[in-house]
Amino acid sequence: MKRRDFMKLAGAAGMMLASPVTARAQEEPQIADLYDGLFFVFVAAGGGWDPTSFCDPKGFISENDDNPMNRGYAAADIGNTGNIRWAPFDVGAPGSGYRQFVETHYEKMLVINGIDTQTNGHDSGARHAAAGKLAEGFPTFGALVASEYGRGLPMSYISNGYYDETAGKVARTRVSNIGVFERIARPNAINVNNPDDGYHTPETFQRIREAQESRLLALRGINKLPKLERSMATLHLARGGDNVLQRLLDYLPEDQAPNGLQRQAQLAIAAYKAGTSVAVNLSRGGFDTHGNHDQNHLPRLDDVWTGVDYLLQEAERQGVADKVVICVGSDFGRTPGYNENNGKDHWSVTSMILMGAGIRGNRTIGETTERHSLKTVDPNTLQVINADTGVRIEPGHVHAELRKLAGIDKSRLNAEFQLDIKEHLNLLA
Repeated sequence: MKRRDFMKLAGAAGMMLASPVTARAQEEPQIADLYDGLFFVFVAAGGGWDPTSFCDPKGFISENDDNPMNRGYAAADIGNTGNIRWAPFDVGAPGSGYRQFVETHYEKMLVINGIDTQTNGHDSGARHAAAGKLAEGFPTFGALVASEYGRGLPMSYISNGYYDETAGKVARTRVSNIGVFERIARPNAINVNNPDDGYHTPETFQRIREAQESRLLALRGINKLPKLERSMATLHLARGGDNVLQRLLDYLPEDQAPNGLQRQAQLAIAAYKAGTSVAVNLSRGGFDTHGNHDQNHLPRLDDVWTGVDYLLQEAERQGVADKVVICVGSDFGRTPGYNENNGKDHWSVTSMILMGAGIRGNRTIGETTERHSLKTVDPNTLQVINADTGVRIEPGHVHAELRKLAGIDKSRLNAEFQLDIKEHLNLLA
């Protein structure tokens, strides 16, 4: 790969990096080959979603049920497609919603119900979901895999919000909107829609670039302290090159999608297609519905399934569907039944959904009771046994499997950031 081409990519992180690369103390950022391994996407429903409204359905028993799990459907109307159950809610546009999502993608889906988050707190729940451990400062799975395979890439770990701690192992790129990238990609353009209308002539702009690179090289020669050297190396990678985001923008669709999660998916797939991203967080907030749960919560769930469906379609269109791994999760679940405000409060039992490369689909693992309490599983067969001798599925079990799938389960990072689980569950086998 030519230095000029890489420097175009390296600049992509220039104004978007939220934290410097400080890991591996004796190393500095190195020019990396474009990435074409598995692409890991964590889709977060921020605030604590209600699995009983979609993948772990619990309906009312009768019209006279004075404490229904959900008011919108009867338990007798719960359906299934293959081995995936769904709640018969229909709150979005025709053809949308979880039922339609399952009917389209059930052969790709692994649903894990009855997950014990061990917390009712938003911060700790988000950490547990995204990192597999409750401890503060623990890096997300996305940060670990991006550090392992893409430390020299300019956008190896992209975050659209939610918990995105890196523990200093890799730089995160926080994204606000696609339009920002167009401005960064064409810094000399007065109007991004007319790249030929620049502040400087192409020749002058090139001389400015060369002067910037020369100054950075000189500063690197002056600063000999290891920490400063690493920081200058990172800045050199980030600031160098011209037309810094052009390659990524080449893979973006001309029209922006209408749904916020869809737009995040557009950028994620484009970054991966450009070879500059290993992992990404997509995020949809607003799930902390302590009041008017059905009116507020269900449309947001519909946004999630619309967004994930779009992500899969965009990956297919870009020819990378066989490389994408998706994990969908949230802080925790919602309480059985409704409170006095017709809302639902925090509940430590939740579900996660995995899809994509290396995921054997059309499967559901784990169960809960009719009031959404935990049941345990046999650690060898994963069959529900509902006994004290069984294992409570935790987010750490899911993350251990993701680390194995990513090939980092025997890495130095895995040893440094160990998960708090006593046994491994072969969830993906």
